[in-house]
Amino acid sequence: MASASSSSHSSRRRRRPSIPLIKCPSCGVKQILELTATTEANQGRIFFICPDHVKDGSGCNFWYWEEAYIKFLKRSGFIDEAARAELLNEAKMKDGDELKKSIVQEIEKEPDVGHLKQLEDMIFILTKMIGLLKLILAGGKTMQKKCDVSNEVQCAMCCE
Repeated sequence: MASASSSSHSSRRRRRPSIPLIKCPSCGVKQILELTATTEANQGRIFFICPDHVKDGSGCNFWYWEEAYIKFLKRSGFIDEAARAELLNEAKMKDGDELKKSIVQEIEKEPDVGHLKQLEDMIFILTKMIGLLKLILAGGKTMQKKCDVSNEVQCAMCCE
């Protein structure tokens, strides 16, 4: 089933020359194009589209992601079952490589030190809160030693 939307950014370099580009079956005018999405959400994802496709829906509506286009080719008799299986397997292997690349890119990014400091502060506060809850559950004000005056929360519990 063709989708009514397409990527607003794409690259025309062919990455999957083994997938046949047919004459558009919807409008019958031009040969289908293989494009690569460059949007953040679908970076590197291959799609097939009629050159007359318009994003607002006013042109030809032929538009498929790679896997759906391969299935369309099989359903329409352009490729056989063996070719469909091989092309889908290649697509899955390629997707795995893309996933590995994106994970490596995320790992190589500089850490956000500000967020780490906030997390450390939150962990410190939560640790103190857990200690207070343990005290409350254990009987509250039956502390054996005086608290450190610099810790106002504990001081309010035992010194007042």
